[in-house]
Amino acid sequence: MYIYIISFLITILLIYLAKTKVKNTKIKVILLVLAVIPMLLVSALRYQVGTDYTKRYVENYRMLQKGIDVEDLEIGFKAIDYVCLFFTKDAYLLFIVTSLIILSIVFEVIYKKSSNSILSVIIFFLGGYFFGTLNLVRQYIAVAFILLGYQFLMFENRKKAYSLFVLCGILAFLMHSSSIVCFAIMFLTRKNIINIKWVLPVSVLILILNKNIMTILAPIIKNTRFNIYLTGKFAQGDLSIITIAENLIVYLWFSIIYYYEKRQNRKLEKEGITFLNIQGITLLLSVSGVVHTQFMRIMIYFSAFQILSIPYFFNITNYEEIAEKIKTKINKNISGKAIKTITYACIVLAFSGMLIYTNILHNDNGVLPYKTIFERDKK
Repeated sequence: MYIYIISFLITILLIYLAKTKVKNTKIKVILLVLAVIPMLLVSALRYQVGTDYTKRYVENYRMLQKGIDVEDLEIGFKAIDYVCLFFTKDAYLLFIVTSLIILSIVFEVIYKKSSNSILSVIIFFLGGYFFGTLNLVRQYIAVAFILLGYQFLMFENRKKAYSLFVLCGILAFLMHSSSIVCFAIMFLTRKNIINIKWVLPVSVLILILNKNIMTILAPIIKNTRFNIYLTGKFAQGDLSIITIAENLIVYLWFSIIYYYEKRQNRKLEKEGITFLNIQGITLLLSVSGVVHTQFMRIMIYFSAFQILSIPYFFNITNYEEIAEKIKTKINKNISGKAIKTITYACIVLAFSGMLIYTNILHNDNGVLPYKTIFERDKK
């Protein structure tokens, strides 16, 4: 695990230097580019790291190399495979290329759209998203394209915004067809339609009905390529209390800020409304995991926005107003700066706890132990 932590800390340090200590624009850009390299090297040079590394990606690569078609592999990812096969029959190049695509896009979006780049990278790492990229490669390329399209969706020119988002959505779809659900994001930018008044009751109802909901969904899924999830080891629910709790807390936090701003006759901007709606969907999908584990996979497309949304809401929270309210009731010595620091620490500690529970203790995504391609010939 140490190699992951070291690369993460170096990345954070370089971003910190670029954002706070360097004034020269060229040096700042160089530092931000260099900040990507530690995590990129860890991802690109991995060997048999990730549950699907060998049984899915290496196996599919070898099949295509032999001229055997892989029917359940999207055409966009096949194109990446064929480009890599042009240079080598060894699958190591595939992981270098896919790592470069995912991390370059994710960091580009963070640098351009995040209200706090360091906090975004912390969530990307501690939230387990980086480790997800080591396993669910196709899906995380799709996630990267959706995040890329999101920044275009914030353009004021609606026609241009939708056109560019749709283009990114198509690229995502060509990598993983389940990303088609992300086109719904285009309708989440104007009003708070994923409202807490119905999201919480529906979430409770889903938990009560749980697997019974599959009696309705099964006939719909049966005649699609996703029918594999109706039988065998995939045909099960996944009640992840820690995931539900995290998404519930984040959604309540966003909603409280939304309604507080509304009471003060201040409206959230387009970006805030979009993030709030997306987090509402994330909560619903995390709860729906009890119905079928596939909902947890779909959730990733929406939960990944926490990389941007948590720094956004952290940034717009009025800590001085909170301090004034606390001073009159609890502690007269508390300051807005102290509350902000405590909030930041709580976010880091909460996500650290999740990382320890998921990717360390339970080895989610199969990322431990870490090995490099230079160890592949060792016995």
